[in-house]
Amino acid sequence: MRIVLFKGQSQYGSLRLHTDQLAAALGDLGHEARIVDLAADDPIAAVNEVLADPPEAFFGFSGVGGDLQAEGRSIYDALSVVYASLYVDHPLHHLARLSIPIQRKVALFLDRSHLQFMSAWSQGRTFRQIGFLPCGANQLGEPPDTSDAAFAARDIPVLFTGTYRGPPAAPWAEWPESPARDLVQGMAAQMCADGRLAILDALKQSLAQRGGALTSDLLDQVAPLMQSVQAYAEAYHRDRLLNVLGAAGVPIRVYGAGWEPMAARYPSYDYGGVGSFEETLSLLRRTRLVLNTNNGFVAGGHERVFTAMSAGAAVLSDESRYYAEAFKDGREIATFSWSGLEAVPAQITALLADEAGLAAMARAGAKKALAEHQWRDRAARLVKTIKLAR
Repeated sequence: MRIVLFKGQSQYGSLRLHTDQLAAALGDLGHEARIVDLAADDPIAAVNEVLADPPEAFFGFSGVGGDLQAEGRSIYDALSVVYASLYVDHPLHHLARLSIPIQRKVALFLDRSHLQFMSAWSQGRTFRQIGFLPCGANQLGEPPDTSDAAFAARDIPVLFTGTYRGPPAAPWAEWPESPARDLVQGMAAQMCADGRLAILDALKQSLAQRGGALTSDLLDQVAPLMQSVQAYAEAYHRDRLLNVLGAAGVPIRVYGAGWEPMAARYPSYDYGGVGSFEETLSLLRRTRLVLNTNNGFVAGGHERVFTAMSAGAAVLSDESRYYAEAFKDGREIATFSWSGLEAVPAQITALLADEAGLAAMARAGAKKALAEHQWRDRAARLVKTIKLAR
């Protein structure tokens, strides 16, 4: 299959590296993959070149390139080809891109609860295919040395990479009193109380408490309001965890945007700067334990987990129904519950204290991730899904 992959802007360069490694994986499988960088100074010439000799499908992460038109018509409809995308956040963060009319469009998501939302949302019925597909692990160089000796030489005990958004903001607090505000407040309260509650389930529960029930029309009306609730819950749980760890004095090397206030408040946070995704790949080879927060993916997987494992680091993450299926908890991954955050500092201390056990976990996680969670595995499923949509 011939596929054109679009590159766009990306915080830390993560999606740009995803695109490179997906293209390489497609090539390894015998497909012809070409990258067009829409963030280049002048991408028009490259776009016109591929339009003159179109592929069988186009692809862009999180809807990048989905809005390209010629003479007021989608270029994909004009060419009668598939446009596919893997969305790396909840669909609520991408309602505009997901609503772009394309005849042969495919949407893939990192979390099965995202599919639940898409199946309930009216726009979800406009897709030829929707499916579940976590990102693959990104790698630089050869597979890691997973021996006990190599693990003992790793000089970063605990690493956390990601943006610190600060305490969560509740924009609905400024709204006038209304049933919509009450509904949104109820959803936010439920998602904060239960870190494994998907937002569609929170909406259903909030409606039931008020004597209502979810309909397709109602979801269309409230979906634009739900994005702020999803963002609030994501920020709430991360902020709470990081404050618990900081107050307990757990030493953690941290990288990402927005960390200055947190690092100033808690001396145990060793802030290395914003960093980039490629820098992170090198840091992972030096790390014993990677701390992951799953960004609200209650039934899905974050590429940080697969990438850390593939680099030979052990992983501690919040629970996910997908991780419970994909990994043996305590042997290939360690997890914690949002309802038991006070136990996480002691859990980290215990994991680090048992160096042989942690090395064994890292080794088992690496074996599983290298065998089942690489971009080659995701590329094969992507091609299969595109073929079903043609």
